[in-house]
Amino acid sequence: MHVLALALLALVQDDGCRRCEHRGVVPCGRHSEESLEAESRVLFCAFAAACEDCRGTLVVDCKRCAGGPGTAEAGARRQAIEAWLPRDEVERFLGRDLMRVETERYRLVVESGPIQDGKKRIDAHVLAHHLADDVEFVARRLAQDFRLQPDEYRAKMRMWVWGDPKDHAAVMPEFLHASGPGEFGYLGRDPVLSSWTESPFFDEAIEVRTLFAHKAGHLLLSNVIRELWIGDLGGGWLDVAVGHSYEYERFGHTRNYCIEEATVPSNYAGGIWRAAVRARLEKEPEPFLPRVLKERPGAMRQEDQALCWSFLDYLRLERAEALRPILADYKAKREPREVLPDRLGASVLELEAVWRAWVKDRYPKKGDELQEAR
Repeated sequence: MHVLALALLALVQDDGCRRCEHRGVVPCGRHSEESLEAESRVLFCAFAAACEDCRGTLVVDCKRCAGGPGTAEAGARRQAIEAWLPRDEVERFLGRDLMRVETERYRLVVESGPIQDGKKRIDAHVLAHHLADDVEFVARRLAQDFRLQPDEYRAKMRMWVWGDPKDHAAVMPEFLHASGPGEFGYLGRDPVLSSWTESPFFDEAIEVRTLFAHKAGHLLLSNVIRELWIGDLGGGWLDVAVGHSYEYERFGHTRNYCIEEATVPSNYAGGIWRAAVRARLEKEPEPFLPRVLKERPGAMRQEDQALCWSFLDYLRLERAEALRPILADYKAKREPREVLPDRLGASVLELEAVWRAWVKDRYPKKGDELQEAR
């Protein structure tokens, strides 16, 4: 949250001229308190930048003061916004301005138009801020789990959602080197995701938000430390698990899969997995990990993706110190069969036994809340 935003949020609470406190600026009256708060959580927003009064700075000159430190801050902020405003690569390609929002780790384009959000409809600007909050949540959690450093990010993730399939079709070959309907992501160097709001399969806010949360993890994982997708380097299980883990944590369930079957309206166990995973492990005693850990994401069944998610659930809670070395090993193209035994100090079969015991101890038979360790 930038300094100017922190200052203006404090100003909202005061009355009259005193709220200026000789700073020289007051909150822009064209933005609600809720909007000011949402804007303060992003770096730039095309909608805010179009405001005729504040030009995206979110403040205006205080008419009862001769100016103050906030005046200079607003001027510097205005210059930063003006430097950001010129059309980016996709706007230049399409020949028009777009609903853009930029955060610390992501550059979003949200051209969905009005979209259903529960019982109400929201516009693309509101959706864009929901998505910005979602993807930055993913970035924070991934950085925490994998102990990422600021200099290990190679690019900003580009994520786009279109209301017109023609826009999606136009950008696909140019930026994602592919064609076809539905969402598609390009991983590794300069990652990008493009999707469009296809009715009735993908035309509600929750569908866009869960997709973005899921894909935000995939894109970022492919770009940190080294620009390399680990899905075909023995780390497919980890790539799958990361996509599900932060979507699950953000929304309490998962609904997105990186497999062709995901186009069919099905979702293993309704996307709520702890009780289902426990029941499966108790019912089927034969080892799963030796097989699942070798599979590529595109070939992995939904129920096996749930196992990958659960194994990472265990690692995040019990062996978090090993996650960064494991990721670094896959990025270094280390022999996959050596990675987990070396970093976790046990064979895959031994790890499976520990994971199964942990699931039995911590996962409920019904519901989804983790149980206290016995």
